[in-house]
Amino acid sequence: MRRFSIGFVAGVLLLQQQAVLPGWYEYLLGALAGAALAVVWRRRLLWARGAPLLLSGMAALAGFFWAALMAQLALLTPLAQADEGRDLLVEGIVESLPYRSADVVRCDFRIEHIYSDTHQTIPQRVALGWYASQGRHPGPPPELEPGQRWRLQLRLTRPHGQANPHGFDYEVWLLEQGIGASAVVRHSRAPLLLDAFVPCGSCVINAGRAALRVRILRVLDGRPYAGVIVALVLGDQRGISRGGVH
Repeated sequence: MRRFSIGFVAGVLLLQQQAVLPGWYEYLLGALAGAALAVVWRRRLLWARGAPLLLSGMAALAGFFWAALMAQLALLTPLAQADEGRDLLVEGIVESLPYRSADVVRCDFRIEHIYSDTHQTIPQRVALGWYASQGRHPGPPPELEPGQRWRLQLRLTRPHGQANPHGFDYEVWLLEQGIGASAVVRHSRAPLLLDAFVPCGSCVINAGRAALRVRILRVLDGRPYAGVIVALVLGDQRGISRGGVH
């Protein structure tokens, strides 16, 4: 089992070093190689000392193409260039624990329906930013809660981030989270709350986390270490001030 695990991890690491993901031709060769190794393993055509090496090779092959498949799935629904910067009316669910700063609320938003027949490819999950309205009806963004279903006018952009050496890569982080675009709420059409709570797996969990965060912040009542306590209890570090980091 140890040899299989080491081989599998080695295959995953090998995939990470490739400049491009494998195409259908490489998948076909991998399937043929895996079948050949499986036949050799089953018929014990190698001497006993070669069996561990054969098992490691099979595991490395499996790890390589498993990682490639996961990467392909993550890149399956990128935001089409034609839809970038375009306002779209969508319906979706607040999926993550929202975070409010001075004039914006941020959360992960899962798009369920798009009210347009001309869009191309739209990712299902987006990083939503809801800023204060500055138009005819100025006002702060609402108090979002996990599980709420909204109808919103969104402007989507493809993920962009700065990749400084040894720094935080925002674009890679969004890819790891399964988020395919950034979105900003547009106030040209009034947002509409359709459902106060939609029961889904992540929504139920994050609704409980949100309730616990509210209770912690109420008890601590503005103390400077409140964000640190929330981070330790809930794993949400966004409320830690610069002073709290140190």
